Amino acid sequence: MTIDAIARRSEHVQPQSVFSWALIGATTLPFIAFVSHLTVAVPVLMIVLMLGGTHVPATGYLFTDSEVRRFCWANPIKMIAIPSALMIAAFLIFSRPGPLFTPAVLALFLFQTWHFGAQNIGVASFISLSDRGRPLSPFEKAAMKAGIWVGILGVLHVMSPDFTIGESYMPLPAEAAAALRILYEIGKVLAIPLTGAALWFAITAWRQGQRQFGAAIFLGITFLFPMYLTRDFTIGFTSIVTAHGLQYLIFLAAHSAGRDRQRPSRSRIVAPAILLLFILGAGPAFVVVVHSADAQSLSLAFVFGVSLVHFWLDRFLWRMKDKDRAAWIKARFGAVLRSRPLTA
Repeated sequence: MTIDAIARRSEHVQPQSVFSWALIGATTLPFIAFVSHLTVAVPVLMIVLMLGGTHVPATGYLFTDSEVRRFCWANPIKMIAIPSALMIAAFLIFSRPGPLFTPAVLALFLFQTWHFGAQNIGVASFISLSDRGRPLSPFEKAAMKAGIWVGILGVLHVMSPDFTIGESYMPLPAEAAAALRILYEIGKVLAIPLTGAALWFAITAWRQGQRQFGAAIFLGITFLFPMYLTRDFTIGFTSIVTAHGLQYLIFLAAHSAGRDRQRPSRSRIVAPAILLLFILGAGPAFVVVVHSADAQSLSLAFVFGVSLVHFWLDRFLWRMKDKDRAAWIKARFGAVLRSRPLTA
């Protein structure tokens, strides 16, 4: 390929295309992990996990955005009081095993898995706006939510009985373990028609020339289904967690690149530099704490508490159907979205 040909091709590379394909690439990680040989996939996953795991503390980067701070101050109950209460509750419940420990861990993992799936609805929504110029339809959203619930049935069973903490700290009754196995089998059956629906959405989109959206809707519906292909936690849930973290970092990178477009060029590197500091500073420290946490230390309570706050805040900061947040998203992510009114 000549230099002129490369130059011409580079002119056609649009920010929204790079953004969409980056999200799609991150979302394929669980599927790639399962087709890879275990001995190859696990070391690679561990390396990528170190990066993906930084996304939780990197949420703090968003508070360098004045509009995010304004939104939080304007909604003190849901954006300040409740997150603070969640952090306190996490320390009270998770600092040592007790009667609330097991049900609270189950509830947390349920919330966490829903959070993973809900982010994929956001991924598909962004790609739909970029590739099709319109938001997801109610039917498409319903299919993705169904995929989340079916995936949760697989995640909870595959993660039991120790939920990565230790079986001695998660004494599930035999009846509960049996119920999770039954739900797992139900989920495995339900995953088949939903995968068929995902293929139908994807093929329909590809026929209309919407390749990015076709990939996004398929991956979004089936994102948690690889848990029905393996019962190995290390390669299973770890790859899903890592993919989720990479998706989030891509969103933050796009935000950092788009928030200062009106400033002088020399100031446009400030936001990306701040984000990088969060990733390289707080991120590795958080990952170290995650891997050193056990049910007898405050580190577990800290990890669970920070994660709960992250899940809660994200439910509202990225809520497209809220006019305030939709306006923020349009202003910050305009470079990766089509120039059409942002609606939900």
